[in-house]
Amino acid sequence: MNTEQEIDELRQNIRAADVNYYNGGESKLTDAQYDEMFVTLRKLEADHPELVTEDSPTQRVGTPLPKGGMFETQEHLAAMGSLESLMGADEVRAFVERARKLLELEEGATLDWSCEPKLDGVSANILYENGQLVRGLSRGDGQSGEDITRNLLTIRNLPVQLAGDGPFPAQIEIRGEVIMSKQGFAALQKREETTSEGTFRNARNTVAGTLKLLDPRTVKRRPLDFLAFAIGHVDGLELRSHDQLRAQLATWGFTVAEPAAPAKDINAILAFRDDLESRRDDLPYEMDGVVAKVNDFELQQLLGRTSRTPRWALAYKFAPRLARSRVEKIGAQVGRTGAVTPVAHLAPTELVGVTVRNASLHNWALLAERDVREGDAVEIQRAGDVIPEVVRVFVDERGPDSQPTAPPTACPACEGPLQLEGKFLYCSNLDCPAQLVGRIVHLASRRAFDIEGLGPKQVEQLVAAKLVTSVEDVFDLRAKQEQLLELERWGKRSTQNLLKQIDARKELPIGRFLNGIGIRHVGESTARDLAKHFGTLDRLRNATQAELLAVDGVGDEVAAAILQFFASDKNKATLQALQTAGVEPQAAERNDDGPLAGRVFAFTGGLTTMSRDEAKEKVEALGAKAAGGISKKVTDVIAGTDAGSKLAKAEKLGLRILDEEAFNEMMEKL
Repeated sequence: MNTEQEIDELRQNIRAADVNYYNGGESKLTDAQYDEMFVTLRKLEADHPELVTEDSPTQRVGTPLPKGGMFETQEHLAAMGSLESLMGADEVRAFVERARKLLELEEGATLDWSCEPKLDGVSANILYENGQLVRGLSRGDGQSGEDITRNLLTIRNLPVQLAGDGPFPAQIEIRGEVIMSKQGFAALQKREETTSEGTFRNARNTVAGTLKLLDPRTVKRRPLDFLAFAIGHVDGLELRSHDQLRAQLATWGFTVAEPAAPAKDINAILAFRDDLESRRDDLPYEMDGVVAKVNDFELQQLLGRTSRTPRWALAYKFAPRLARSRVEKIGAQVGRTGAVTPVAHLAPTELVGVTVRNASLHNWALLAERDVREGDAVEIQRAGDVIPEVVRVFVDERGPDSQPTAPPTACPACEGPLQLEGKFLYCSNLDCPAQLVGRIVHLASRRAFDIEGLGPKQVEQLVAAKLVTSVEDVFDLRAKQEQLLELERWGKRSTQNLLKQIDARKELPIGRFLNGIGIRHVGESTARDLAKHFGTLDRLRNATQAELLAVDGVGDEVAAAILQFFASDKNKATLQALQTAGVEPQAAERNDDGPLAGRVFAFTGGLTTMSRDEAKEKVEALGAKAAGGISKKVTDVIAGTDAGSKLAKAEKLGLRILDEEAFNEMMEKL
């Protein structure tokens, strides 16, 4: 694939992992896998700044909150950022050196750091007014979070009223980690044997799931703790350093992360990390690294931050843990995108407090390269509380009858044909049962069919109840509303709201339709380009390879994927079934002669009178193009609130910049 496609695929994979982690409370990738993808994306974007988009995972924190979620969402008074995760001592040295250069410190001058554990829990943001707890939010997308106040109030060590006589700040946001101690988690697992609360596989995921429960009484039975580590918005408090902040938090009654230590230089930071890693098993909480912050708040202000992370704080992770096991069988599993990947079924092995039975082998090319075979003794690592991976094969212990495992010739879930793309095998059957939940969730997403109330949990419930056995079944749910009402948490109102949503989305722009049906390599941007070029679905599905290659941004691989999609008999049947169910993609209006023809618009910051998607659709309807990033090709930049680095880049390039009011006035005159 070309660079743009590689970047797009990395973004999609990272976003999917973020949704699982932040909204679903689970991790399907190891930390090492996620970090590797993130580092690769960051490097590609640095090499190709023209491809950087505002919604790239490198430019934002967390993930968009689920639409139609069970909790109300509210804005943080100050954005919740993330930390730059570093993988090795050299990266830490480079980070510290950058900070010293930005501060223009002389050779030999010390820069004080404050070091503490990086806790493996779930972040929360607690708002206090005049010392009284008034609200608690999840991290969310960094700008807004879910209101989980009722659940947070059940945490025993979280102060409802700040300790001491005051005076207290008029407003202050206390940031911290909701976590479960090793002892508490062990007790919960033991209690599981005599209750019906369910299975608890690891502390972090248990905390994430607990905070999303609707019944605070159940939350109260879980041994949650809150450890404070930072502040956000503050009105009425002056502190000079992070050390002072830690002391003040303790005075107010908060538990702070321990152990902590000052560090005068890089060697002290590295020594703190190594010491903590060596005794992590003896500490009461799970942790996956250390955090080092420039101690002086004034210097923090001078260093500032990037769009995603501060330049004055870093996270240095621990090495992943290792264990030895044996491969009993090598099987194939189908992911939600249709990727068919090998998985090693292992002899049960204890690793980081969990019994491991499966390990990722990533792809068939890597399996052949590492030559992992059934019966092999292997070393596995588990970076984070997720499925581990095989990192070493003990070839000397291999038996004489050992044979390599060949990749499958048909999809193990639906027996459909497989397509080899680079190192990966894909099942292109739209109705493959192993892909069904992911495909429907994508189809219902905001930039596709935009059906509220069809998130991962709801779709999984519908599939489990066999009310949905194919993509097109979504549009036949009105005939099954009595069965819907029998499902848990499906009342008359929520059922009717969903059915109205589905009916309203049966007629939608062809670009959204193409993005929603899940053609491999066809994301939102390519779907929009195809819609503009061909106008109708019939013209697109009858297009030749040459006609597809004539579309800007469509290369050989994308063209081949489109041709294969429309050539599939099963996909043809699905498209026909969608049409029978009343789904009619509306032809795109080709307005090459519109009043904005030839102009390229880029949007940055938040708009108040419309969403950015609506603004893009408006300019495109008038003949313009909507760009994801800032470049010399852009003719007009629309800057909303908190425009950030894109605005600075636009100013540097001397581009025409309009605020939202001026943009609306311009649109009204056209």
